[in-house]
Amino acid sequence: MGTNKKITRSVQSFTLIALVCFGTCATPEIEEIAFPLRGKLSFVSSKSKEGAKFLDEIKKMEDAGSSYSGDFEIRIQNFVPKKDIFSLNGKIYYDKPSGKMQIELTDRLFGISVSKVYTDGELIRIKTATQDKIHEQPMDDIIIADPNGGKQTVVPFPVIYHLLSNRNVRLFQPDRTLVHPKEGIILVRKSGEEWTYYVTEKGIATVEWNSSRKNVKALTSVQGAVEFPPKVTLTRIVSREDGSDQNRIEIKMKRIGRTENIASSSFGF
Repeated sequence: MGTNKKITRSVQSFTLIALVCFGTCATPEIEEIAFPLRGKLSFVSSKSKEGAKFLDEIKKMEDAGSSYSGDFEIRIQNFVPKKDIFSLNGKIYYDKPSGKMQIELTDRLFGISVSKVYTDGELIRIKTATQDKIHEQPMDDIIIADPNGGKQTVVPFPVIYHLLSNRNVRLFQPDRTLVHPKEGIILVRKSGEEWTYYVTEKGIATVEWNSSRKNVKALTSVQGAVEFPPKVTLTRIVSREDGSDQNRIEIKMKRIGRTENIASSSFGF
């Protein structure tokens, strides 16, 4: 009898440990990445000889990239109104010549398609499993919903797209772009927002977006070696007012297949 009680207590203890581990070990928090501190730097115009040479080097790195397809896992951590984490599996197709990108998100448990996101770099089209109508919008934030809990997360899609597509030089318009070649920084100012690109000898490693219009700051950064496409990227979205976290996003590539072109049949719904 005493042995049975010990076994019961052991089973109960194991069950409790398993539940605790499932709630904490299985869903670790997404790493916090710090926003870079630029300090007081003197930038030069991208029209200058030094600036034009620097951007030309960036363009050569972009041109060296290729089209690709792959499988990935995306984890999203929300902080408002309460802290929670959910994850989805995904497939991505990117055609370098056209800039087209399509992402399909699926439920991790059943493999059911949750939503598809298509963009040509200018327009976004979204098709969810719960709606027949296709949503269209300009390149901007999108909403991703947890298929199990229903929690909706606002995702700064342009920041992620620019890093996963490596199509950035075309955005560096001479009249609104400043550069600091020595520090490897590109600053692009638009109405109500500011974009900052941090470049290494291998390419763009970090993209920061500061929007006074939306009162948020977002940072997407390559983790580990800077390569294209990046194997792991982290995104952090915070309030401009107090710096409090709103969301964090981790995209981890599980398979990457580089190719010259992606078949047109891979895009669309």
